[in-house]
Amino acid sequence: MLLIKRILIATILLLTVLYLSFSYLLSNRILETNSSFQNTLNDIENYWGTSYEEMIALLPPPSDFAVENNGVEIRGKYFTVSDTASCLFIFSHGWARGWQNMLKYYPVVDDCNCNIIMYDHRAHGESGGKYPTGGIKEADDLLLVTDWAVQTKGYNWNQIAWVGSSWGAGAALIAGADDRNPAFIVADSPYQDWYTAIFERAILDYGSWINGIAPAVMMWVNIRADIDHKEASPMQAAKNIVEPVFLIHSKADPKTNSRQSANIASNLNESSEFHHTEWGNIHVMDVISNQKDFKEMLQDFIRQNNIGAFAANSNEITIN
Repeated sequence: MLLIKRILIATILLLTVLYLSFSYLLSNRILETNSSFQNTLNDIENYWGTSYEEMIALLPPPSDFAVENNGVEIRGKYFTVSDTASCLFIFSHGWARGWQNMLKYYPVVDDCNCNIIMYDHRAHGESGGKYPTGGIKEADDLLLVTDWAVQTKGYNWNQIAWVGSSWGAGAALIAGADDRNPAFIVADSPYQDWYTAIFERAILDYGSWINGIAPAVMMWVNIRADIDHKEASPMQAAKNIVEPVFLIHSKADPKTNSRQSANIASNLNESSEFHHTEWGNIHVMDVISNQKDFKEMLQDFIRQNNIGAFAANSNEITIN
């Protein structure tokens, strides 16, 4: 009888160790971004119908800048589109990509005559940081980059707009709940919360059994990234966003189900718009495949919200 108890205890301990070890390995899939410029080049070649050289040529040569957030350096590019610009767009890129991936959004805002910031998220590209945090610390980084623009370039917050793509859109929405408010936010295909974003895809890849190990996986994520993953929730943040949000998501998105944006939209203010597109595009491809439509809807949104500095060809206030 004693031997059976020992065997049972040993078996339980072994299974526990295997469970925790396997969940730790799976947490690597969440915390290792494998960010590279090559990922963006692959996107351009396979989906954009153009080249990096053609896209970067639309903008003037940038100047480099860096800000530091509790020891993590965030590096980016400042593009002076016009010496008399009245506004600034700050672009927030998606998972495993870099600032270059946001070049596809410039053609939909080029008529606004705004200067541009593109930067690498923490644990991506040239920026520092060991782990991503699902938008939690990334939101703080975006606020810090915005403060840098206010303090060093002379902008007011109401002269700055954020454009976020996918994971970067989630970070922008979380940042939007802060008391410091940009003029508006463009959020393309965000996730409602990090947990849903991760395991919606994981179930598609591995099957529903993954739900049984999800709590342990996220426990490791919390420990390793020093966060509470539940705070990575654009859906909850939306309740506290006062600035207008231009939210867009393709119904045909196979990576992040568009119902996640629908859930976010239900918490947004009345000045916001949700465009649940039926153009048949895959993840964050509305801006490429239906660029003209995207641009027209965004300009309509800007006009309806009377965001004058961002209206096409606006040139009201000089920014150094």
